Amino acid sequence: KSILDGAWVQGDLIHKEDIANVQVAINAAVKKDLPHFTFTCRIVNAANEIRWISSRVILIKNHTGQISHFYGYLNDITKIKLSEEELKLKVEEELIKNREKDRILIQQNKLAAMGEMLGNIAHQWRQPLNNVSLILQFLRDNYKNKEVSEEKIDKFINKANKHIEYMSETIDDFRNFYKPSKTQNKFFVNESIDTLLDMVKNQYESENIKINFEYENIEITNYENELKQALLNILNNAKDALLSKKDIEDFDAFINISLYKNEEKMILEISNNGGNINEEILYKIFEPYFTTKFETQGTGIGLYMTKSIIETNMKGKIEVQNIINGVKFTITLNI
Repeated sequence: KSILDGAWVQGDLIHKEDIANVQVAINAAVKKDLPHFTFTCRIVNAANEIRWISSRVILIKNHTGQISHFYGYLNDITKIKLSEEELKLKVEEELIKNREKDRILIQQNKLAAMGEMLGNIAHQWRQPLNNVSLILQFLRDNYKNKEVSEEKIDKFINKANKHIEYMSETIDDFRNFYKPSKTQNKFFVNESIDTLLDMVKNQYESENIKINFEYENIEITNYENELKQALLNILNNAKDALLSKKDIEDFDAFINISLYKNEEKMILEISNNGGNINEEILYKIFEPYFTTKFETQGTGIGLYMTKSIIETNMKGKIEVQNIINGVKFTITLNI
């Protein structure tokens, strides 16, 4: 016969949904021969109200060593339980809000990055489009000119086709860049960075910003496109800092990228000479919506997303520090 029978459930004291849990607690105490035990459950009082109680029970034995009585007390913890439930609901609500905020942040970052990339495409296409335009003008002016040989006409047509192929390849490069890496793949980091720099170099050159890249051949298994996205965010941040400084003074702007191994780690350093960040706010730059720019110049989400990509998705580490005349970002990933 159950220990609960007649001892605990007379008058339906314990809430029917909690009887099994209390029985388990009692049986465990008896089996282990414990001198006392505690449990928490709901009870139904005389006013038919459901209350939460915490109980500490002492097992009293008779002269034969058998359990004859339970002795203990009930402590009403309803207010505490209700507070816990309210807190749990509030935490869940905040988690939902944060997930929605992150979703909006990701979307905003994608839109901002797409704007940057459209600028890069424009720079990549400007020269070949101009060349194609000149070739078309030449063909228009000379296709009936008997002094211009068919061989020369074919030569210019081939040049035009090569420019068009280059632009088509550029579109493919940018399209692949925006495909998220669903699975990790093995890739050479230096080659991946070279591809990214080739996509953006024209825009930086047009702003007289020199990018120097020194590297070791390093192969890792991780999310390649996510690394490119993180690096692009840092480069865009550096470009903005350099252009802001150029508005004030004339100087040789540069971004230095260094890739090397340190034991079983890959270290990627990106530094620029666009000036220091105030030490009082340096630790805040990875926070969402934090920006040192005017509201119309930036959303303050690029570096937040960069930290999320590196530390959450890629299980790495990103740090920032002031250096002479500028700032250095350091990304560390497992090889």
